[in-house]
This record gives sequence, structure tokens and C-alpha cells, in this order.
Amino acid sequence: MLLFPFLLYAETHYRFKYFFSLYKKSEPEIIADAPHRVDPDKSYPIMILVKDAHLYPVELRSVKVTLTHNAKKVYTHTFEFSPGISLSAHYWHKIIEIPFSGSLSSCFGLMYGDVEIVTIQNGTLRVTRNNNHRFTSKVPLKFFRSKTHLPAINNWIYGDAHTHSTFTDDQVEFGSPISAAPKLCRAMGLSFFGVTDHSYDLDDRIDNYLVNDHELPKWKKLQFEIDKLNSHENDFAILRGEEVSCSNSDNSNVHFLLFGNRKFFHGTGDGGEKWFKTQSEYTIQEILAAKEKNVITYASHPTEEVPFLQRMLLRRGEWAVSDMAEKELNGIQILNGETGEGFFRGMEIWKWMLKRGEKKFLLAGNDAHGNFNRFVQIRIPMLSFIEKESQIFGKMKTAVFTSEISETAIIDAIGKGRTVVTNGPLLTIEIETDTPDIGKVGETVIGNAFVVKLQAATTDEFGKFSSIKIFYGVIGKNEQKLFEIKEFNNPYSIHTISNWHRAENFSYIRAELFTHNAHGIDREGFCYTNPIWIQPK
Repeated sequence: MLLFPFLLYAETHYRFKYFFSLYKKSEPEIIADAPHRVDPDKSYPIMILVKDAHLYPVELRSVKVTLTHNAKKVYTHTFEFSPGISLSAHYWHKIIEIPFSGSLSSCFGLMYGDVEIVTIQNGTLRVTRNNNHRFTSKVPLKFFRSKTHLPAINNWIYGDAHTHSTFTDDQVEFGSPISAAPKLCRAMGLSFFGVTDHSYDLDDRIDNYLVNDHELPKWKKLQFEIDKLNSHENDFAILRGEEVSCSNSDNSNVHFLLFGNRKFFHGTGDGGEKWFKTQSEYTIQEILAAKEKNVITYASHPTEEVPFLQRMLLRRGEWAVSDMAEKELNGIQILNGETGEGFFRGMEIWKWMLKRGEKKFLLAGNDAHGNFNRFVQIRIPMLSFIEKESQIFGKMKTAVFTSEISETAIIDAIGKGRTVVTNGPLLTIEIETDTPDIGKVGETVIGNAFVVKLQAATTDEFGKFSSIKIFYGVIGKNEQKLFEIKEFNNPYSIHTISNWHRAENFSYIRAELFTHNAHGIDREGFCYTNPIWIQPK
């Protein structure tokens, strides 16, 4: 049973028995993908991904890359492979790096990359432009080469907390190789990403996604691969995780993010593997009770609207507010690839929970399944594709406060709410009290009076500061705006301390930053901090 929409690279070879497929081809899937932004001192890494060559062997002969800037071709080079590279594996990838040297060194801003991949299959020469899916636009890859790195504040790093990999592989979709992602992430300025593949994919046989294997070879292989990659990476971390399908308080299927777990949780309720069998193995509460001690838990896109057919046939639903308020739950991932209605509805629910005294944290991700550059995936199985520029790997970011870039340290920081969510600009706050006690984002301080220490950074890519708002909430009462900054001596950097304020009962402080007139792909930027709580003496 397969329903749309699907959010991964498009698997085009499967078709229902006795049913036709408009996009099936007797060729492997061939995809060129690359980051949507590049730091000024990085090369441009283009990933060539070939899937299902074990079914349709090919020989890779060449890759031609053409870069365009300001409507002019600024780079063209053909990478010849002689002899050709014989491909017969289930997955194969290669990263081609384009250095910004010579005349390219002065190219900044919006650029386009056109990739032509030449293969030979059964003696026939084939040319693929960017991807070989039928009915897709084949338009060049769009990216922004920045003159600056991501906005920087000491000990804060950026990452994407919710992504999927090749360990998600089924009838309609597949993800990107974990081993390829660090290089593409580094080019974007990211220092980590979370691998959170679906529970209903991780219990399959490695060689057959239609058959489950109780020995869990895919799950075990995922653990081994992350351990191996993390042991070789410097100043970069891959976070292991799982996106578990489980039952909410209404007995509907929802998705649940776990970080740091080595214990596997089965979750097949909405996997569509068996007709009309939609009951998940665990409830939210059962997972919270059975998880390993140091595992961090977040509600996955809890306020996104579920399409009607998925509600009816897969029994998918949304997280209820009572589910999000579960004591052992660390927080909610309401920023999921774009700032649409689901995000703003999630913000209102989050603020309502804060007012009630719930200590829940925000998290950002993109639910990207590959898609470093643009979203090209199946809309209706066997019939059509969809293309758009949201839910791109690394577009929405979780920034983490940590003195150590390691899987353990980052997961610990995410669990303690030492994070902000952003599409680029960075805002942090601290509170110093009259005790004196100093608290960072996610912490609780003790005192009867306090000052807010605020630090923020942005760049031309993400726009100048337009507004910084500090909110103060007293538990049991409505939140109020403590103060707002609209005038800036330096529109790109601020480090300031507020006046003294009186703490009224148990309360919290949080902050929001907005930018405008950005030169990057987005015209406006934002950053939302997690709270700092204040407990009067």
C-alpha cells in the first residue's frame, strides 16, 4: 500500500502487479545533487548518485559540469573516465569537487550548475542532464556562493537534525548515502546532521525491501556505519537516530524522533507494507518508558497537517497537545523544512505549554531524503513527480551550544535545549540574576531580579537586523514582550545587556530575531531561542 506525498529521491523501478508505470525505465536512477549554498573558502561538491545498477548495469564515461553566474557561463569542464567505470552495485556515488580558483574566485552570489552524465548501457550511449527521471524539468542546480561563513558566535555550531539516508529504501523512495553527506554539509557550513530513518524501513532485509528480517541487519549496519564514520571525522558529527511510527493518545499513527538510540523500536503502523494493518507496535508513552536512559526524544513535525488519504488508509494523525506535554519528552520539532501554517500553529502550542510550566524545547530539521539542492520526488506512485524548493537538506537549521563537536556532546546539548532554530541568523541569550546566577538557553536560574545578556550575528546573505524581541512569561499568566530592539548601530552584530528586571514567581525568558533585505536565496531571516527559566528564591 503506497500513498503520496513521498519525500525522498524517487525510486522508479517498482510497480504494482498488473499495473503500469508512466515513469519506469530500464535504466538505473541517475541523479546529480549538490548543496544549495557554499561557504566562501569551500569547493563546490557535486554528488553523482547511481541506484539499481545491479538491475541495469551501466558504464560511466564522463561528467560535464557547466557553471553559470550572472547569466554567463563561467566554468565548463568534462571529467572523462577512461576506461569507463563499470557500475553494477545497488548504490554507487562519486563526489566531484569544483574549486573556486582562477576566474571563479570572484564569482559570488546566485549561481547555477548544469551536470551532464554520459553512460553506456547495452552498447547504447545515454546522456542524463541532472537526473534521468521522466517528466521532470532537468533544470540546473541552483546554489548561493556566499562571501561570508554562516553567522558565528563562539561555541555555537549549525546542523540539520532530521534527515534520511539510503537505509530508507522501498517501493517509491530512497535517501542519500551517509558517507557522502559530511562533505556536502561542510561546504554549507554545517557541523552535524541527524540520521533518522523510518522504523518501518529499518526492519527490512538488506537485499529486499518487501521482506522484514527479525535479525535487523539494516539497523545493525546503520549503527556500524555511523560508528565508523564518526571515528574518522574531525570537527564533524553524525547523530544516530530513528523516526519511529507509534500510536498517539487518539490511537493514530505519528512519528517520533529518537536520538542516540542503539535499541531498535519496531514501528510499522503507517508503513503501508500490509493492507489494512495499521496498528503500531508502541505508544508514545511506551517508547518513553522503554528507551535507553540517555536517548533524547522529540515529536517529529507534530503540527503538520496530514493528508486525507493518509488519515483514512494509514491512520496517520497529529500529535495531540497532551502527547507533546508528556513529562519525559524533550521537545517538539515544529520547524520542518519551511515556515508554513504547521510551524506557526506549533509555535502557538509551544507558547501555550510554556505558560503552563512545561519545559519543552524547539528543534529544526528538513526531513530531507537526499535533496541537497531541490525537492524532486514522486507525487502519485506510478504516475507523476513533484518539484519544489523546500525541505532541502540544511535549509532550516538547529544551532547548538557545545564546546565539543561529537555525537555524544551534540545529542546531550539537544536534550538540554541548548539550541536555537534558524534559517541562518544567530541569536543567543543569557540571564544573570541577583544571586548571582548565570543561565544559558535551556537552563534554569535562581534569583529575584535579572538582566538579559543578548548576542546576535547575521550577514548580508541573511539580511540586516530588523527586530529583536525579548519575551517574558510568568507561569500561569500570559506572555508579554519585555523589550524590543529596532534600532541598531551595527546591523550585523550586537552584544548588549538589558536593564534589571524583577522576577515574578516561576517564569521564563525567550527571544526572537528577524532580518530583512537579505542577498541570499531567502529575502528574510529568523531565529527563535529556547527559553531560560527563572526560579525566585
